[in-house]
Amino acid sequence: QQAASNVLVAVGQRFINKVMEEVLTKFQPGILPHYFVLQTFANLSVSNVFGMVPFLNSILGTMLPMLGMAKQDHMKSVFC
Repeated sequence: QQAASNVLVAVGQRFINKVMEEVLTKFQPGILPHYFVLQTFANLSVSNVFGMVPFLNSILGTMLPMLGMAKQDHMKSVFC
């Protein structure tokens, strides 16, 4: 899972729209996402800052209601 996340981040440095299109399908409102979906968002934000800006509104809008669902420590840390 870490390797797949790293590949998405590497590809996202150049093709951010295609990567975000696919990753956002795994990021649905009301369903707690997998740890590595959030980790991929974080790493993409570091590697392609300007490419992630158009997606921030939808990501944060979906993430805010999910904060109460994160009960385990590893999920709390990845949300941060």
